[in-house]
Amino acid sequence: MSLNVKVYDNGDHTCLVWLPADGKPIPECRGFTIRRVTQGSPDVFLHGFVGFSDGDKLDPNAPWKHPVQRFMWWDYGVKPGQTVQYSVVPVTGDKDNLQLDNNAASPLTPPMTITSQVSPNIGAYFNKGIVSAQWVSRALAAIGPNPKIADIIDTPGNPLRDALSGLLRPQILKMLADVKANGGEIYAALYELNDPELLEALKALGKKCHLILANGAFKPPTNDENKAVRGQLKSVVDLSNRLVTSGHFAHNKFVVFCDSAGKPQSVLSGSTNWTMTGLCTQANNGVIVRDAKLAQYFLDEWNLLKKAGNTYPPGLATTNGQAGKNGTNSFKVDGASITQWFAPTDKAEDLDYARKLISAAKEGILFLFFNPGVFAGPDKPASKWTLLQNILFRHHEGSPDYNPNLYIRGVVNQEIAGLTNESTSKKAGKPKAHTALDPSAATPVTLFNGGNQPPQHLGYESMVPKNIKDTFHDWATEILGQGVHIHSKVVVLDPFGANPVVMTGSHNLGLKASSKNDDNLMIIEGNSALAASYAVNIIATYQAYRWNSYVEAHRQDPKVWHGLVNRDDWQNSYLDPKGNDLPELHFWMSAGLAVAPAGVKVALNPQPLPPQVPEHSEEDAPAHKRKASPPKHPVKKAAARKKSSTKRSAKKAAPKKKKATKKTSKKKVA
Repeated sequence: MSLNVKVYDNGDHTCLVWLPADGKPIPECRGFTIRRVTQGSPDVFLHGFVGFSDGDKLDPNAPWKHPVQRFMWWDYGVKPGQTVQYSVVPVTGDKDNLQLDNNAASPLTPPMTITSQVSPNIGAYFNKGIVSAQWVSRALAAIGPNPKIADIIDTPGNPLRDALSGLLRPQILKMLADVKANGGEIYAALYELNDPELLEALKALGKKCHLILANGAFKPPTNDENKAVRGQLKSVVDLSNRLVTSGHFAHNKFVVFCDSAGKPQSVLSGSTNWTMTGLCTQANNGVIVRDAKLAQYFLDEWNLLKKAGNTYPPGLATTNGQAGKNGTNSFKVDGASITQWFAPTDKAEDLDYARKLISAAKEGILFLFFNPGVFAGPDKPASKWTLLQNILFRHHEGSPDYNPNLYIRGVVNQEIAGLTNESTSKKAGKPKAHTALDPSAATPVTLFNGGNQPPQHLGYESMVPKNIKDTFHDWATEILGQGVHIHSKVVVLDPFGANPVVMTGSHNLGLKASSKNDDNLMIIEGNSALAASYAVNIIATYQAYRWNSYVEAHRQDPKVWHGLVNRDDWQNSYLDPKGNDLPELHFWMSAGLAVAPAGVKVALNPQPLPPQVPEHSEEDAPAHKRKASPPKHPVKKAAARKKSSTKRSAKKAAPKKKKATKKTSKKKVA
């Protein structure tokens, strides 16, 4: 018996996947531990967070006695710059007589350096903005009684602020500091700005900071969310105002970095608003490309926006839309093709280009959406659909690009007045009762496990769990706060295939963004490492919310899953070739079935791999697996669907199954 192992890393999430080479369960296996070998440091065993009974306590001298009963796990203990290797080791024997089966352990994976730099001139950076997480609760508990998350994220140097902002905040600060040190200058277009560290870094550049500052969200009486910051900056930096009218958003969040001669060298794009919440309490991303021609293209758009003032002259949309027709928005970087779109466009040319790529995806689509827009009706042509609609309908028979085998996973965060669109306050926020309880209201978070079955609508409790009861062992009470939690706007196509694609930027990927807003959409084709990095970020987010929804459905059930299973049959559902895990396993292990595509930053054992992979969540130590109840009929039109749906059932590790259902709200998918 031998194990195949694959490791993905994006600098923020290090994901391990493994399987028996013969695809068969390992006799007497009670789970796995993962040995991490780091140059210059002692070896570490990665372990689960629960034992075989409520009374089991973790032995710091033998943490592997809390094995993980699954075939996918995450390592959040590594740091950028470290070089690591991994070996997956079966833990065998009875629970009272466990032992490491080193003879069956996988060989060490090839050395891998933890980094967000996916290729020489492209980097992807992420934060850890989902605050409804166990590690956040534990960090808050260590601070003292009743700590306020708003105070923490407003305090530069606070360790929890630094942790929540991930690698994204320090990278932005580094780039700004480098420009100042080198005598360069920047051209920025920002929607919102209030983060104290970023604000001071802009001030430090003085008049070499050329900033177009929008009015952000419309908040009466001034409808200028950035009014106070604007007053601080007007005599310090080269400030241009872009105060657009209601119905529009000057929604860009990009920066062009120039050398001392004023020549553009690199650009930062992505979804991150330059605010405390954007950095710390919303899931966001930043993509950095070092290419003079692309940076110049961004600078050209910056100049168009400055010239437009507070208006939307017709020439702005025409120029943006025509770029794709004459090819001026296409660039080659690190062997990949970058097609850069700016909005507004005159005929939604950006969405048309994206739809063609979505229709061509052959293996899988992953996504994170914030406010993707309302679905077009069944009488509307596909060219009028939202991109989310285009993705989901690839699973619908009769669609021109129908593919029932396409792997689809994603999360949508829909902004809801009074529930998700209020900033984190100093006082613990609560949703308005009517909005939170009205069964006909929209739900803030929706999980998509394919497009041919009803999505899983998560209520407010699953978005930010109010409490995880003692029946869930040592899981801590998680903080209750308001605000948008998924703010990334990302689509990943075929990350392990011949033509991997990443779409990201400030663009909400809907018709309003394309036609009414200042926005940007970067589409990168052919960079496998970048696609894998974003795919890992998406699936980690998806599974974190899926675990939250399971907890919310069962937090008052004293009989649901109570620890690891003292048998080896826990493996069966993962390795059953006829089971529901087959498509997911095939997708995540596909890069190891043959030679990995050029650029994929992945360490793997060069052995044949069976096409199976399980699910996992960052918080998800349990051995149970959560599956959606099979739909009674295909979902014909998501826009027209108005019905009560049940919470996903969870399969326990015990021999008998217990299904818990919970009604969710009626809504049209937006």
